[in-house]
Amino acid sequence: MSHVLNNASLYEKPWQSQRLINGLIGPGLLSSEGSRHRMHRKILNPAFSNQSMRSHAPLVMSKARELRQRWLDMAPSPEAGLNLDIVHWMTRATFDIIGLAGFDYSLNALEKEDNELYLAYKAMFDSSINGGASLRSLAALVFPILDRIWPSKAVLTVRKSHKVIYALGDKLVQKEKREAMEEKNGERSQKSILSLLIRSNLLETNASQRIADRDIMDQINTFFFAGTDTTSLALGWTFLLLAQNPEMQSRLREEVLSVFPTHEDCEPDFPVIDNLPYLDKVTKESLRVIPPIHSSLRVACQDDVIPTQFPVKMKDGSETYSVPIQKGQFVHVSVEAFNQDKTVWGEDAWDFKPDRWDNLPNAVRSLPGMYSNIMTFLAGPRSCIGFRLSIIEIKTFIFVLIAAFTFEPVPGIEIFKMNVVLTRPYVKGQYKKGSQLPLNVRPYRPTKA
Repeated sequence: MSHVLNNASLYEKPWQSQRLINGLIGPGLLSSEGSRHRMHRKILNPAFSNQSMRSHAPLVMSKARELRQRWLDMAPSPEAGLNLDIVHWMTRATFDIIGLAGFDYSLNALEKEDNELYLAYKAMFDSSINGGASLRSLAALVFPILDRIWPSKAVLTVRKSHKVIYALGDKLVQKEKREAMEEKNGERSQKSILSLLIRSNLLETNASQRIADRDIMDQINTFFFAGTDTTSLALGWTFLLLAQNPEMQSRLREEVLSVFPTHEDCEPDFPVIDNLPYLDKVTKESLRVIPPIHSSLRVACQDDVIPTQFPVKMKDGSETYSVPIQKGQFVHVSVEAFNQDKTVWGEDAWDFKPDRWDNLPNAVRSLPGMYSNIMTFLAGPRSCIGFRLSIIEIKTFIFVLIAAFTFEPVPGIEIFKMNVVLTRPYVKGQYKKGSQLPLNVRPYRPTKA
């Protein structure tokens, strides 16, 4: 796995994956390969530094507080519970965050779902992802001319959404370019990801290594997809796991309330939240057990030999510590299987056990994952560039919401996982309603002594 992911020039995403991603969000960082990917990543890196991401922590906290208040206002009484689609609400919150942190653009999705850009993305993703694959869409993947002469309803929806997205994207790019050219050094203390990207691009002395405005707009599209869907799903799965394990939920709440005794707007800074030991373990364990990205595909660009940690038994009965790969062969990078390998994590690898992080097996420490030795954010030069912001969001929202609410499964409802581009929750018997994760959410009231 380490060999494949760290040799990105030898193992690229197959053309099928590239074409699918390009058709939805354009040729941004997720689908580009080779020199184009290296150039874009170099320009983008300063905008995703640890310092830059941590500067957005107050914004994340403000949105977590806003969501908390929305839920409290929705409750018919202080004791009454709400049946909420957790992922839907988390998506609204993460859209708000990436809009402001990414582009200094306010969508107000938590307040009301009527922003043109938000609705364009929602329509595009609902149509192209939650609708599932069909023979027609698979045929168009192989023969793209079909979408030009006989566009499906999903393709027409994507085109309509792209008009809205790229029109606004162009305005944002031109605005930031003007401001970058006019401002003095240090004039703005808080910069969006887009502004840092444009400044990094303008500072590139080699003109051939700069990225074009259209490429920047493709990155905007990519940021909205990668910066909202994955994080909202990670949060949804975490709250489901806590709902299914009330003892762990209570223990986490006790830890949070030890540094956050009231629900007033006096939450600690993110470093305090980040250093809470049980919250850290819950976050890592949730991302390990249910990674939002189930798997990824790579294709060998030339003949190669992949070294293996354990012996591989060949057809003739012999054993070897390498696997020959021919040019054009696919390699399936199974993130979930890697995170739950019993030979590495132990016989309880499939179970949600946050305390395992107190005493990890030695084999775990040699794994190549970029975050805590898990593969959730992948590894190597194509690892997730925005993982730091995602961790800030996950920990902050858990911190704020677990102090204010209890989470319980809805009686009679069974949630199951399905890999639809990402690992999405569905209600058994309600697949046609699309992805949803309903939980009973009740305002927390301490038990009187």
